[in-house]
Amino acid sequence: MALKLSFEKLQMAKNYLMKQGRDLEQELFRFHFENGSPQSFISVMSKYQGDDGGFRNMGEGNSNYTNAMDTSMAFQYLSEIGATSNDEIVQKAMKYMINTYDHDLKCWHPRHNEKISGWHDNPDSELVGYLYEYRELVPNDFLEAVTETAMSSIRNPQKPYHEYYFLEALCILRLAVRIDEPLKTEILNRIKNDIYQIIETNQDKWATTYSAKPFFFAHSPDSPLFETIKEHVIRSLENEIITQDKEGDFILNWTVQDEESGKIWSSIWTMDALRALSHHNMIAIQTRI
Repeated sequence: MALKLSFEKLQMAKNYLMKQGRDLEQELFRFHFENGSPQSFISVMSKYQGDDGGFRNMGEGNSNYTNAMDTSMAFQYLSEIGATSNDEIVQKAMKYMINTYDHDLKCWHPRHNEKISGWHDNPDSELVGYLYEYRELVPNDFLEAVTETAMSSIRNPQKPYHEYYFLEALCILRLAVRIDEPLKTEILNRIKNDIYQIIETNQDKWATTYSAKPFFFAHSPDSPLFETIKEHVIRSLENEIITQDKEGDFILNWTVQDEESGKIWSSIWTMDALRALSHHNMIAIQTRI
């Protein structure tokens, strides 16, 4: 039987988030554990949206300017809480994604004043996934064009994979779970075939080396990759329980640039671990706290 996070440890994590975490993760905790409403979360998230519809200060790029990386992170949360195409925050963000796409270079440029030479799966493939999720707001010809570019990249990966390829693979996975068949199965099969080249299975590295913890690729038993890496997913979540900091946060496995970045990412990762533990029924008491 898998190890479970105790009620006391859950309370520690909650206290950490409420005292030191961001308002976003605080509201996300309420959504998952205290019957918080999607609209309450959207109200908080709207503070991170710029006039152009993009997002800033999500943890990537210059906190003063909207950018594609932060927008992809914002959509992870919006999708999670069930935001729909009827929500203004989504409508504005879709317009941003359509308006900022570079048709000449066939890509989104990831950060403010960071122009790249072409498509990068991180974050471009992930952004295409959200275009599919909210496709009623997206012109068909645009969706077809970016899908073609995404599939060309996915079908022709550069091997051997570089050290941080898992970040690209996560973006590709977020596209896979949203795109239509038969492309969905094609992408998932490609990830499954390569998954042991992507995830880190050495438990000694999970808390010390920036790497792909297996649960990143299977946040719930419903994940299409879960059965393929089940043993490693459970072990990596048990390791999160074991290595939880005395302050209540779930520790980062890399060194942050400054104190503010540390606060943001500790907040993000703590909520990420709690969400995965909850989805896998690895929290001892999952009632209102």
